Amino acid sequence: MKIFKLTFLTILLLIPIFSFGQIPKGHFLDADDSAEKGYKLKPFKQKKEGIYHYAILTELPFENNCGKRISEKEQITCSEKKLKSLISEKLNSKTEFKGSVYVYLTVTEKAEIIDIKVKSYPQSDKIDKLIKEATEKINIKAGKYKRKTVNSRLWTNFKFE
Repeated sequence: MKIFKLTFLTILLLIPIFSFGQIPKGHFLDADDSAEKGYKLKPFKQKKEGIYHYAILTELPFENNCGKRISEKEQITCSEKKLKSLISEKLNSKTEFKGSVYVYLTVTEKAEIIDIKVKSYPQSDKIDKLIKEATEKINIKAGKYKRKTVNSRLWTNFKFE
């Protein structure tokens, strides 16, 4: 009987733990100035700000080899890899940094890169600066959503080992 009660209590405690941190469909985590610390959950299509997440764009803001008829999940993976390679090409130096780096940026309707946020774990101002400078140098065009030129939000990550 004690084992049954212990198992039941353990399950009751685990249910809330598994439910925290789940991202609803059609949303993504973003780093911007509106969040005091960490990340903010945002919808793919932010009508108020006029920003569209790259997963729903009909034309990405950079040349890519992603197929036209791929799923939203495949579009995200393909886009992140291509953006990562574009930034990697612009990195001028090798680094001794060991960890992860997350890059968020907005591409305007005029094909300008703005609102770049770089977050490294463990925190390194040096690597943040290198990645931000490389990101500012990439060649980009305006993204499109249903044939309309829009502001688009992009992100990718790097792992240095």
